[in-house]
Amino acid sequence: MSEENPKFEQQKEQLIRTLATMFDYLGLNGTFRVEMRDDRISVKIASDDAGRVIGRKGQTLESLQLLANRIMFKTDNEFPHVMLDIDGYANGARESRDDEEGGEPRRPRSESGRRQSRRSDDGPRNSREQLEQQARDAAKEVKRWGEPVKLPEMNAHDRRIIHLALQDDPEITTESEGEGNFKKVVVSLKKAE
Repeated sequence: MSEENPKFEQQKEQLIRTLATMFDYLGLNGTFRVEMRDDRISVKIASDDAGRVIGRKGQTLESLQLLANRIMFKTDNEFPHVMLDIDGYANGARESRDDEEGGEPRRPRSESGRRQSRRSDDGPRNSREQLEQQARDAAKEVKRWGEPVKLPEMNAHDRRIIHLALQDDPEITTESEGEGNFKKVVVSLKKAE
């Protein structure tokens, strides 16, 4: 343990510098508390810009986590997986608080109870190439860390592109999750039979 402690301190400093640079470029402020949990590095972020750090449906936080992992792995291919959290969002605590008083403002719901999307049907979409790349990136992450990856909600057309992009991968399985027209694709390892 004493041999790993200096290495963890070095990794911690490197990660904090990287996150601080990322936040600076994005015009965000924040402080970082880094601790080792099992074989992962957990980063608790404190920020007045929590809503901006989390982003719509957690996409900004997920993107920051993905970038941090890629940057750290590129400099040290034995760097532990980094998990980012702010205000308990990664554990789902923020969602329950948002529904109570003091949470972020929510978009209006339609009569069916689903949140209305800001993007109309003719709004910007990801290209086939972008979706296929997103699928390949998710598959790489799943193979590397062994944990399922949930992609952002998307329409049936885009989900089909994701499913088709990964259908021939012998290690990966995909599944749509959710209700309504917009669902998430979950990319995970195939279970050994």
